[in-house]
Amino acid sequence: MDILFVENSTKSVVELNLETVKDLALEEIVDFVARGESEKKIIRGIFTKIPSDLEDIRYRQEILKDFMENEVLVEELTEVLQQIKALKEYADMKTAMMNQEQSLYVLLEKLRELSVYVNVVENMVNCLKKHRIEAKGLKNVLKQMEDIVNDESFSQAKQDIQIMLEELSNVRGAMVAVNFTPDLNIEQVTAIEFVPHRLRSKYKLAEFAASMHNVINTSAATGSHGGAMVTTRVIDPLLATMTPHIEKHLKKHFTKIRQIMTKYVKMDGVSITEMYEGFTFYLAMARFGQRLRNYGCDICIPELTQGTGNFEIKDLYNVRLFFAGEKNIVKNDFTFTPKENLYILTGPNRGGKTVIEQALGIISVMASIGSFVTASCCTGSPFTNVLTHFPIDENLTINYGRLGEEAVRIRDLVAKADNRTLILFNETYSTTSATDGLYLSMDLLRVLKELGTAVIFNTHIHELAMSINEMNGWDGESDIVSIVMEIKDDMNTFRLKRCEPELKSYAKNIALKYEITYEQMIHNRKN
Repeated sequence: MDILFVENSTKSVVELNLETVKDLALEEIVDFVARGESEKKIIRGIFTKIPSDLEDIRYRQEILKDFMENEVLVEELTEVLQQIKALKEYADMKTAMMNQEQSLYVLLEKLRELSVYVNVVENMVNCLKKHRIEAKGLKNVLKQMEDIVNDESFSQAKQDIQIMLEELSNVRGAMVAVNFTPDLNIEQVTAIEFVPHRLRSKYKLAEFAASMHNVINTSAATGSHGGAMVTTRVIDPLLATMTPHIEKHLKKHFTKIRQIMTKYVKMDGVSITEMYEGFTFYLAMARFGQRLRNYGCDICIPELTQGTGNFEIKDLYNVRLFFAGEKNIVKNDFTFTPKENLYILTGPNRGGKTVIEQALGIISVMASIGSFVTASCCTGSPFTNVLTHFPIDENLTINYGRLGEEAVRIRDLVAKADNRTLILFNETYSTTSATDGLYLSMDLLRVLKELGTAVIFNTHIHELAMSINEMNGWDGESDIVSIVMEIKDDMNTFRLKRCEPELKSYAKNIALKYEITYEQMIHNRKN
């Protein structure tokens, strides 16, 4: 029961390339959203795979909306999710346990797994019935869980589990007679008497042995050099020696457990554990959205349509500013349409060009995976892919040189581009001369204009933006538009506006910032 895709979905996705993940700082978002490494892996996988079908995106939006509108539902399902995780871990352990050929413990684990399964199903039903849910996906989960609960075998399974656990609980301890070798290895277990209560040791040797057992188990689990966890279960030698005696004593229980497990073999937890990744994503994103709201940040669920070529965002901002604790986050509006989807972005250093460009990329990805976005309103057709071309570490350009490396990456981007792709360029061709950069940039933009690809071209090549009239004579439905990061009273406002590059204003802004105007330099020399 996959709750990330509609029923009978092809589950077709487009995976974001590693450069896009890095350039948009998606790992930083995942780190902030997730609780622990296992959640990070799940959320990262969902964040980097864009569904190809709009119905899958809408399906996710509906479920996330139900969670975002009900904090109590999120809290209660978070507890149920822990039970689903336990059920998943039982399934993962099953093969390893079978390989140990300890049939008693295999059956006991299966009994515990069945008990968890019953609890998960009941708790899921109780939780979803108690709250108002509108999403088709959650309603479908509730119906399937109710069908299980209403089946006669489910009620019988509950009774059998309760009886079996009560009988097994009568065995709480065992008094054992053990013969040792001279080096304290176990030679023989000579007698076992089971008792319905816990025992306390009277001998220091037993306490020492118990502590040594814990040390051995801990060392085996973590690796002798403190490495990664090892899943192999360490078999205690005393327990292994006692096993035949335990099985003999619990023979009647052993037989009864086997009968119970055979009876309920069709109660497979796979349909429930398949929901684990989806619920992990929805609950984590709902908690994240609530934190943004509590901070006073705008968020919304996009209203998405099929293939219109329009994508409009109001009051967008870069969520990384929230991570950084920024108090006064500047917001902007932005629109892509078939007639205007290719923008040349210019502005001063540290004027917010990369921040706004990255924000557009992050919002586009979040909308396309079925999440809320960091804006007050978002409408239109989601992008089927988001590509980026940001500056790269010079150490990675040794084989081609900077220009060669840029050329290889751009060739690959163009090969993947179509009219539902967004490409974000950041200082592309800035390492070559202004003349060569202008020539190469114009060729690149010409191809993308003909393809109808949505583009933000963040550049210091101001001559490019000054050549827009010429470029708009090329083939392609969209016009190329010049946008700049506004400067007002010689100060960066971090707001976008449509106009030609303000070359003099940029230079003056930089000069004032670094105190290299004529007046500032004269004043500094005198002082």
